[in-house]
Amino acid sequence: MDLQYLDNFLALAHYRSFSAAADACYISQSSFSKRIMRLENNLGVTLFERSTRQVSLTEYGQIYLKYAQQIKTLSRQATDEINRRHAEDEGIVIGGIPSISEYGILDLISGFIKTTHIHCQVKSAPSEDLEPMLLNQTLDFAFIKEVHHTNLFYQLPYAEDHLVAVLPANHPLANLSEIKLQQLANEDFIFQPVNSRPYELCMIICKQNGFTPNVIYADRIIENILNFVKKGLGVSLLMEKLVPKDSELICLPIHPAVVADINLCYLKKEPLSQYGYAFLNYFSHQNNAC
Repeated sequence: MDLQYLDNFLALAHYRSFSAAADACYISQSSFSKRIMRLENNLGVTLFERSTRQVSLTEYGQIYLKYAQQIKTLSRQATDEINRRHAEDEGIVIGGIPSISEYGILDLISGFIKTTHIHCQVKSAPSEDLEPMLLNQTLDFAFIKEVHHTNLFYQLPYAEDHLVAVLPANHPLANLSEIKLQQLANEDFIFQPVNSRPYELCMIICKQNGFTPNVIYADRIIENILNFVKKGLGVSLLMEKLVPKDSELICLPIHPAVVADINLCYLKKEPLSQYGYAFLNYFSHQNNAC
């Protein structure tokens, strides 16, 4: 069955006027009338009673209307299911810094999937790796801390975090309300991996404050860094949201404050897919709601 003819039948059953139904279907009245006659010829019955004043359904038309509405509903449901499955098969790829849980990024992505049924593949990597992955289009989006290639990406603000000094609870400076980095100049440090952006940031700000930190250990796993600090083997500089509350640790704000931005990034030179636009809309709505 040609669904166009079905739409024409339903329009005429609704408007009870050939001219109004033709206008609603965006075709001429003569073409519309020919389609209704062709449908009636195919069925071998008259579906409409025509008069100079109005059009009404015949008994056959009433029967056909019941099934036409069901067919239309089933057609729409089939299209919706196909679109959902296509979205699941196509989807988008989103990158995020390793701390996606601490910053609520994982919750954001899972909420998007549940709301839209669009499939998302999530890849976790340090910021210095996420930018090349965006550039070579391995990713559609990435949540990046302290973006370097600012001219190549659109950037939407997502979150910010503050660098803190992490000390064992029994450290002599643990009772301070805030700390100046110069006060840690003689400490041993445990940092995130060498050459990573967090490592480079900590090295730069220490040197700006007059000393080169003595780094005795570096690790990508935050829990390992914190365990070193708990055992009194050194101190660390970490973003505040990465440090869970722990009676064995003290987090002190740094003066002057060091703030890091986390942005949702995507390529300027490449157009987004419909799923990409759906994610942007969801992201904007969630951010505005916060």
